[in-house]
Amino acid sequence: MVRGEWGRDPLLPRAFSILRTVDGGCELLVKAIGRGTRLFELAQPGAPLSVLGPLGKPFAAPEPGRTDLLVAGGVGLAPLLWHAEVAAKTSCATPMHLFYGARTHEDLVLLDDIARTGVMQHLATEDGSRGLHGRVTIALEQHLATKSDRAGTTILTCGPNAMMRAVVDIARKYEVPCLVSVEGEMACGIGACLGCALPLTDGSRPFAYACVDGPVFDAARVVIP
Repeated sequence: MVRGEWGRDPLLPRAFSILRTVDGGCELLVKAIGRGTRLFELAQPGAPLSVLGPLGKPFAAPEPGRTDLLVAGGVGLAPLLWHAEVAAKTSCATPMHLFYGARTHEDLVLLDDIARTGVMQHLATEDGSRGLHGRVTIALEQHLATKSDRAGTTILTCGPNAMMRAVVDIARKYEVPCLVSVEGEMACGIGACLGCALPLTDGSRPFAYACVDGPVFDAARVVIP
């Protein structure tokens, strides 16, 4: 949860996934969409920020023998790139695939960083300016359709809710486990405001909360809004 010293407007901090940790701090990937993120974009080097974190539960660490298919949309790339960078520094030899989609080639960022991890890249743009012409979920389904043995395969996804719902449907179709990192709006980050509630489907309780129970969930347990 991050907030700048910008007075009362906007009042609430913004929630971000960590892109990577560096020298005792961390990097964030920010796209200016509303007033809060625009203020981050305009912040000068050295500007003071209020930070609360790390919070919640991340993706499970890479494991030998498990093939991770990473599906990212927009700034949802952040936790998946971190996951790939962690894997590159460990003895996990199982190759990973990163399916990364955006509207145009200009929205595909950090491609050099992705390449350094050694993952197999599958790019897609909705306007066809780079990679597959269409949504990234098309590339994911094409890949899964060619695999006769999907044992040990797990999908990890983060991005717009509509994209993640489509990814979950594909995972269900091909009977592949799927983990989702939800991008719920939240005010506190510690489970007090209850603003980031997600309905549960496993009957354990009515709701889970992105800030303390997530943001990573087994897709079979939650309803993505």
